[in-house]
Amino acid sequence: MAVNKEIRYALDYHEATKHSEASLMTSRHYLDFDNKPIPFKIYLELPSIPLPINFPTPEVNALSCISGMISQKSSDDMKGLATAMTSTDNTNNSITVSGVPNFDIESLAEILFFSAGITRELKYPYGKYYMRAASATGALYPIELYVICDDISPNLAAGVYHFSPPDFSLTQIRKGRHKRYLAESTANNQDIANSAIIIIFTSFAWRNAWKYQARSYRHWFWDSGVIAANLLATTHAMGLPTRIIMGFLDDNISQLLCLEDEREACVAIAAIGRQGPQGNVSTVSQQQSERDRISHVPMPKIRALSKRDEINYPEIWELNQASKLTSKQEIQNWINNAYHHHHNMLSATSHRSQKKGANNDDTVMDVPNELDEEVIHNSRSLKEAILWRGSSRRFARRNISSSALRTVLYSSTRGIPMDIFREGNSLIDIYFIANGVDGLIPGAYFYNRNTTASTTASNAPASIERIKEIASSRNISGYLCLGQSLFGDASVVFFLMTDLHSVLRSLGNRGYRASQFEAGVIAGKIYLAAYALGIGASGTTFFDDAVTEFFSPHASNKSTMIAVGVGVPAYKANPGKVLPRRLSKEELLTQTLA
Repeated sequence: MAVNKEIRYALDYHEATKHSEASLMTSRHYLDFDNKPIPFKIYLELPSIPLPINFPTPEVNALSCISGMISQKSSDDMKGLATAMTSTDNTNNSITVSGVPNFDIESLAEILFFSAGITRELKYPYGKYYMRAASATGALYPIELYVICDDISPNLAAGVYHFSPPDFSLTQIRKGRHKRYLAESTANNQDIANSAIIIIFTSFAWRNAWKYQARSYRHWFWDSGVIAANLLATTHAMGLPTRIIMGFLDDNISQLLCLEDEREACVAIAAIGRQGPQGNVSTVSQQQSERDRISHVPMPKIRALSKRDEINYPEIWELNQASKLTSKQEIQNWINNAYHHHHNMLSATSHRSQKKGANNDDTVMDVPNELDEEVIHNSRSLKEAILWRGSSRRFARRNISSSALRTVLYSSTRGIPMDIFREGNSLIDIYFIANGVDGLIPGAYFYNRNTTASTTASNAPASIERIKEIASSRNISGYLCLGQSLFGDASVVFFLMTDLHSVLRSLGNRGYRASQFEAGVIAGKIYLAAYALGIGASGTTFFDDAVTEFFSPHASNKSTMIAVGVGVPAYKANPGKVLPRRLSKEELLTQTLA
């Protein structure tokens, strides 16, 4: 039974999983390190196919790739655009798109590595720790990636595959072509039907719930969002049109990927590249035949995540169940609701800001509708930004330039190519506390995108509006982020917020997924932009109601999705490396993994 419109499920979950001083003080939860889940999904009986380790790398300027994501339009706008390879001019800003559909296994390896590959190997007394291209809450890495493809090479036939970062391989779960099935499972989505490759994001619930309990459902979307930010930037560098799909039949996808119920679930789908049309949409009898065939594939055996039993948090699965889409018509209605009610969901809430604590006199800085050429010239390539990216553990309490702030804001808010968005639409508003930014008095600010809302729809620049000055801004930003001094030391702390009630009224419980996911993507773009500029970033959780209260009355109807601190690292870090193959399959089956 479809219950997506019964939004009490999302509202109840959000309220029940809020952080407060009282909730932290009364929590009896502790970290049982002896039962900590391993960070990899390891199939016990299915063979692995090694990916090539000599793959191309994205040498294109990072800021151009991050800010250019919105130009990755849907299939209707990409006619004639096929799979592409990256080429650059002397300034590393030019992307050339090839019209020949020649997506190869090296292209796939590049996307997978720079989205979720291993970039650092850290050695501790208790073992080795493997850090990845995109951040993850608690470094627990709950997100898995699956590849659905047609024949790519003699070594990679059409099928459904799981990506294994530690041995940089693919495990075949199913043979054969499944794009038609996926297109049917996304209401005949043409980006899926005509894609060169499809990557599906799932979350293994226990891996993150071990530390964060029921609140970890939020982290599904944060962690997949930052991976999606890397993926979108990488495919943009390669000239591959990419679109994120969140309107899908959950149970169909779970069947396709052989996911265990109430252990692992689909979060989002990325349709990458473009091939010619793959034939007519299947008939009802063909659809039913394929569903029957899929449903009878045995569940593959995997290595246990923990030494002892996993703990199930019913709140997670209750909301996940209540936010499922169960029919083609429901998917279509969900996407149409996003289009028809977009005025309730855009960051055009900024147009109402004058009534809620900010007015034109409070505009303190414009953010131009283009990147500064000098900033681009002096910033890192996408490869460098991803390899340098980490989660900063100490900030130096030094100022960042106003140019850096404007660049991070511009680059992270150019829009996300997603099925529920028209160009430039967004569910997220950005508030921030400036602790150390040249030209800004310490205080609370709102980023008014002036969005009607695309880069082409209006020449009006976005602007930064002051909400209030704060003498003790560092104390407050640290307190709001669970009292962590790191976020008092940060130069700026961003709070990504949404009008949750408005979103849920339009999109139902699944709007909760969409808001959290978009916030995760924007957070990932903030990370990439910061590291492209040579500064640092770190994501965090927060005291929910305290953040809303602090930014009120301007944000009185808003709920925080995620927070990100940006600043100057207080230590000299080393960049990561391209480390595509760190463990053998035998080691994965036998070793204790940190």
